[in-house]
Amino acid sequence: MRKLSFFLLLVFVLFNTIACFDFSPSYQAPDPNAVEKEKIKDTPAQTRAQSKNETLKIADQDITLDFNLYDDSNLEFTTYIPQDMLANSKEGDFLTVYANFNNEKNKKAKVTFFSPIKTVSSNLENMTKVARDSVTEDGFETTDQTINDYTLIEDSDEEFDIIKKQENKTDTIGKVSIFNHNERMYYAIVQYPRDLEKEFLPRVQKIINDMMFYDEQFEENK
Repeated sequence: MRKLSFFLLLVFVLFNTIACFDFSPSYQAPDPNAVEKEKIKDTPAQTRAQSKNETLKIADQDITLDFNLYDDSNLEFTTYIPQDMLANSKEGDFLTVYANFNNEKNKKAKVTFFSPIKTVSSNLENMTKVARDSVTEDGFETTDQTINDYTLIEDSDEEFDIIKKQENKTDTIGKVSIFNHNERMYYAIVQYPRDLEKEFLPRVQKIINDMMFYDEQFEENK
């Protein structure tokens, strides 16, 4: 009986001892600096209007199109994509925009943007080689001859034309532009069947003109 009483007393003391300790996690007030950074993460490029409509000269006609804002966090810019084109940026630091005229995706008519991740340094020579290797692997020839009488990006570091000749089919032509922004190298590759140039190219040029990088302010945007 004494052993049972002693055991019950021991359990009572142990229970009360444990109850004196607070095992719940301690509360820490949020860091006000971290909260402030979270509030201001949106840049002017990201807070532009989500949609708009504009009139483009397409195949010698004035065509009004709807555009939707597209935000690519890997490449750190936004731009407006026409309603009849499809954007895909699920492949690392690539953004590819395809023609989708009449709801038919055309993989031969597209513009691709690429930049190495920010932790990887690059320069004009390396980026030009990467771009040339990319189009060559896709079956294009690079040429110094002028196939396309336009400049893709006004302040580019280098541009050259590409062509994929196809027997009994329309040639696929295009242009490669190497450029940099804030010491980060980019390339843009545009390609399309030759007979689609008047419909496709104005849309691509609008996408490029509407590009706005995260570190830009509204007054700096064209």
